[in-house]
Amino acid sequence: MSERLPDASLSSEARRFLAGRVVDDPVDFHRIDAIRREAHDGFRPAVDRAVERHALEWDEVELGGVRCTRLRSARTAQPRGTMLYCFGGGFFLGDPLSEFPVIGALAEWAELEIVAPWYRLAPEHPAPAAGNDCFAAWTALAESTDAALYLGGESAGGNLALRTAQLARDAGGQSPSALALLSPAVDLRPDRGLFGVTLEADPTLAHHTMESAHSVYVAGRDPADPSISPLFAGMEGLPPTFVTTGTRDLLLSMCLRLDRRMRRAGVEVETRVWDGLWHVFEFYDDYPESSESLAEIAAFLRSH
Repeated sequence: MSERLPDASLSSEARRFLAGRVVDDPVDFHRIDAIRREAHDGFRPAVDRAVERHALEWDEVELGGVRCTRLRSARTAQPRGTMLYCFGGGFFLGDPLSEFPVIGALAEWAELEIVAPWYRLAPEHPAPAAGNDCFAAWTALAESTDAALYLGGESAGGNLALRTAQLARDAGGQSPSALALLSPAVDLRPDRGLFGVTLEADPTLAHHTMESAHSVYVAGRDPADPSISPLFAGMEGLPPTFVTTGTRDLLLSMCLRLDRRMRRAGVEVETRVWDGLWHVFEFYDDYPESSESLAEIAAFLRSH
């Protein structure tokens, strides 16, 4: 495909990232434990930087039978509320600790306590295990506090955060004051035609990699089932929502379809499309666009 994305608008750090990045191969699930260890170890330097940068303190709690990491910034004397944040990683990878560059920034800048569930991962635990864990943690959190509550997540975690908000609404439970969804993977259908102009534009995520990851989560079920792809569940009654994506994001088209469905349902939604940036670019802490986006998300959360 022809390359006409606005690289001139990017920071020098982001341009260097693009120059050296190669997308991954399909996931070899025969070595899943090693893949998870390698990913966790690879994220460690950014985690350590986040701990220092945002003066982070954390402990472990259990909510609804689900292990969770509870995080706050020492620079916030009294958090304004609590956010349940669902980590990303294609439903097979990731953990709350590796999310510190994202949730640490939100903890400090939005003045929130962050609770991140260690939801079960595929292929050992296909759908709906991850969604059940996130909803159980949310329900227990809502029952344990009178503070303002928020929901957020990135990629696969954005899927789970949106689904949790839908389940809370349907159950008549407490809904979040706002949703923050970073490149949310809300439609798990594998059809290449759904991805439009960014099908081969993302330097961090290839369609074949995503398809292999989602296949073990879906595990033979209908990927258009609303419990798997919350894009197809009702949006009515959901809280104000902030969505981030980029013009290189493999999931750009998906994020825009979510924006349209929310608007048609009367949901207050703000979708920020970053020129030249890619899938969950906020996860990478070594260029200024990441901090700028997280600061915008934090401002949105503070305003609700």
